[in-house]
Amino acid sequence: MPDARFHPSLDLQSASFAGRLIDRVLAAVDPGRTLRARLDSVRHNHPTHILAVGKASVAMTHAAIEHLGPRFVRATVITSDEITARNQFKNKFVELLVGDHPLPAQRSLESTHKLIEHARSIPKDHHVMVLISGGTSAMLCGIESAEALEQLVAQTDQLMRAGASIHELNAMRSKLDPIKLGGLAKHLGQLKNEQIRVYLLGDVIESGEAPVESVIGSGPMWTSELEHTIIADNHTALDAMCALLASEGIGLSHIKRRATGFASDEGAQLAQALLASGDQAPCAVCLGGEPTVRVGARSGIGGPMLELAASAAVELSGADFPWTVISLATDGVDGPSGVGGAVLTHDILSDPDASGQLKSAIERHDTLGICDQLGATIRTGHTGTNVNDLALVIRWPCKSQV
Repeated sequence: MPDARFHPSLDLQSASFAGRLIDRVLAAVDPGRTLRARLDSVRHNHPTHILAVGKASVAMTHAAIEHLGPRFVRATVITSDEITARNQFKNKFVELLVGDHPLPAQRSLESTHKLIEHARSIPKDHHVMVLISGGTSAMLCGIESAEALEQLVAQTDQLMRAGASIHELNAMRSKLDPIKLGGLAKHLGQLKNEQIRVYLLGDVIESGEAPVESVIGSGPMWTSELEHTIIADNHTALDAMCALLASEGIGLSHIKRRATGFASDEGAQLAQALLASGDQAPCAVCLGGEPTVRVGARSGIGGPMLELAASAAVELSGADFPWTVISLATDGVDGPSGVGGAVLTHDILSDPDASGQLKSAIERHDTLGICDQLGATIRTGHTGTNVNDLALVIRWPCKSQV
């Protein structure tokens, strides 16, 4: 599990608390640990293959191989180049491949072709585990023509810039890419349903529009006959965050699940909920979900979690009590920013210019520079998991109350 790194100017107390929080959350959604917990109650008595795609595919594959022992036959694993560079398999029967993210490109097509070849070659008397996690929609791409790929990339980029939800993105992808929405399952047609097990690390927020299992990774294994098991999701992470608050003696005033609005709005509302709370300090308001940013034609560098934290901090800048804002992208990569989130405090915004700079950065969707300048950024690197985003604001007791 990666160690969170904070700016040297961030006060020790804030960095220490944020570090404990991040450790607790990432441990709760560790893909290897959570998959092992599910597999402990399942018997696998047949030779078994593994098909794994996504940001957590390496950790999930390690756990599956360990569980299967001598019943393991072969694995094809697709993940990002950053994760591939840090991981290797000693087992010669594992092929580790690279897929592109967040937009598919030639590597995704080539790696998908090899995974499909593996799927089709599985003997009729063998079994298979399919392991899917965040990033699969881009890394697994079954498009064959350059023109179709160009169309998919253009439409994906356009929707992302417009702040589209993952449901909207994956609905479009499923229309253009035959591997989506049950497409991979068709390549396992030689196997019976009971020979196939699908495990998902959930990176999709439920909306009621479609079964969440059909949306994660654009549902490459989704059929109504196949059982899908979600090993952890945003609720798991949010519950871990709340447990940490309780252990630290911080009361929970309000919790918002399934947050999918624009990041700046979600941040402002989070702060307003804290301002409206009559609970005795210390108390907190928490949020989990997948806020978005409508970038449009702007070319600033930031991400939803930076923008959410900045917006919450601006809203709290006039508060008459000490406060802390923490935001985290659980995969360690907040949009194109390269950071995992932010920690902002009342002390950081004690300079009147800071609030104005944050406002301007939010309007330009260019929050990385100012968050770095203020010493607020969190750096974890790629965490090897992905269950969307978390944020919280905390009201601390005034010194006169301590």
